[in-house]
Amino acid sequence: MAIVALETLGVSPGCEFDSIYINYLPANFQSSVSDEYICDVSEPTEQILIGTEFIHGMWELPKNYIDFTSSQSEGGYLLDKISGGVLDFGLEQQKDFVSGLISPKWNSFFEIIRWYLPPAE
Repeated sequence: MAIVALETLGVSPGCEFDSIYINYLPANFQSSVSDEYICDVSEPTEQILIGTEFIHGMWELPKNYIDFTSSQSEGGYLLDKISGGVLDFGLEQQKDFVSGLISPKWNSFFEIIRWYLPPAE
């Protein structure tokens, strides 16, 4: 089911985002550094598809961004499908973001996952 959901989102097969969602359950990851939670990509909830459609329609963000977190606090982490970079986006940055003035905080999905997960004990 995750493969179909990722295809629907336009995620390139084999990219880091695809690989992590195919091989792990990132929605189960617990973070000690962030209040945002990583959403499920596939059924039954399809949270990422719903969140992504929301940021494109309501917030008017470019179609190459995927919202993979809850976004309930008027922001979240967005994956750029083109560069693979991840932004820490807040709705108050919308104009600067759309104008191209906001750069990714992490260069890859793997980098944010390394930051997001607590260190092994």
